[in-house]
Amino acid sequence: MSTELYDQLHSEVEPIVSGMGFSLVELRHSRSKNQNHIILVVYRPDGVGVEDCAAISKNLYPRFELIEGLENLQLQVSSPGLDRVIKSAAEYSIFRGRAVKVMLREQTEWIRGTIEGVEAGVLILNRDGSMEKIRIADIRKAKLDS
Repeated sequence: MSTELYDQLHSEVEPIVSGMGFSLVELRHSRSKNQNHIILVVYRPDGVGVEDCAAISKNLYPRFELIEGLENLQLQVSSPGLDRVIKSAAEYSIFRGRAVKVMLREQTEWIRGTIEGVEAGVLILNRDGSMEKIRIADIRKAKLDS
């Protein structure tokens, strides 16, 4: 997706999603043949239901129809799932309070804990009451831990 189109989509989506009480976790656009596909992943600490996804879709679809080049649009809105792979540093803040497992570079064992927050590129992980600081740059892989 071009940066310009991503920025335009993001500027349309983010205020609506956050205004409805959700965090925008992921926004993807792809095109196949004559069809546009937009995939949104949204999160709210108390959960995201099918009705929530339908309401978000209903609010966003008319906006997308006004964007040139988004003809034949297929819109998919979903929750992050129980064991989502964390794809960006911003997601650590979104999932604050959730259990997570991280694997550091050069290691083969998962480190489990609860996300307490992020400060200047450092993940603060609560591991049974002990706060551990892990540089996000040192994380090879991270997943929500159901």
